[in-house]
Amino acid sequence: MMMAPTIEVSARSSVDYDQTPTYQNSYQLKARNPFRTDPVDEIVKNVMQIRLEDMTYDAAIAPKLCAHIAKEIRKKILKLEFDRCRIIVLVTMIEKASQAVNTKMGFVWDVERDNYATYNFETPSFYAHCLVIGAYYE
Repeated sequence: MMMAPTIEVSARSSVDYDQTPTYQNSYQLKARNPFRTDPVDEIVKNVMQIRLEDMTYDAAIAPKLCAHIAKEIRKKILKLEFDRCRIIVLVTMIEKASQAVNTKMGFVWDVERDNYATYNFETPSFYAHCLVIGAYYE
């Protein structure tokens, strides 16, 4: 005699912000709550200042710290619930050693729907840069 398998269903008590949302077709091209840079600028500025204010550059912890800061910024931005928007956060730390830094990025960009925010943080020992991209997501 075979028994039917049991299925356990558990309720989620909190939202998992690491998951990419899945949307059904809405046939709507405009976002109800589009990506806005003003609240994103505030979030990035606050997180970067709190995390990096009293730090000195250490090459061993810089990559992990950048990843942690980017994840924290992304979680706070996702709480703003921008509609039909993919959030990309890039944090870079560079030690000051009398060198120049030039960066360049290229994107396929929709000027009507996509936007970005940047913030630069500088201390005597390092320079940190954060780029947040809000790309339209169909």
